[in-house]
Amino acid sequence: MRIFSRMLAWIYSITSLVVAFFCLALSSGRLSVEQLELSLREVNPVTMGIIGAVLIILGMLWVVLILEYLHKSRSISFDNPGGEVKLALSAIEDFIVKRVLAQIKAVRRIKTKAFTTSRGLKLINRVVLWSDNDIPSTCAEIQDLIKKYLQDIVGVERVSVIKVNVAAISTHVGEEEPKQEEPIAYE
Repeated sequence: MRIFSRMLAWIYSITSLVVAFFCLALSSGRLSVEQLELSLREVNPVTMGIIGAVLIILGMLWVVLILEYLHKSRSISFDNPGGEVKLALSAIEDFIVKRVLAQIKAVRRIKTKAFTTSRGLKLINRVVLWSDNDIPSTCAEIQDLIKKYLQDIVGVERVSVIKVNVAAISTHVGEEEPKQEEPIAYE
């Protein structure tokens, strides 16, 4: 399927370059609309229809392949003696949130986003910490805890990056819970 995807990419790239060339030639005056119209009249309309239909079908196939790839990339898989195991990244994200909140009392809230990269699993954590804690040591503790749990319990060996973004620092006294969660800004 990879070869087919690459062929589709090449066909669409070449087609885009040809269309871009004609657009630039028209806009710069090197090619007039009349010349383009004359050259297109020489082509059989049935041939143009077939070429257009093939390009539309290839484009739709390419979109389906890209969406399928993006859907598959939201999980990781590894082999066990009993067979292949697929683990959804959302399950990893939920697991991390529950473990960090249960283990580290300095964390008020945490949101985690997991990505797969060629170097391994990348995690970006957005945290709100309580104000009476040492922020650098708390962040290091979060990173160590996440790495330990991912490697020991979940079985993910390749963890490339664990980022901790401190979004806010909360005080204990008189603070109300926000009515609506702020959107998470990931890199």
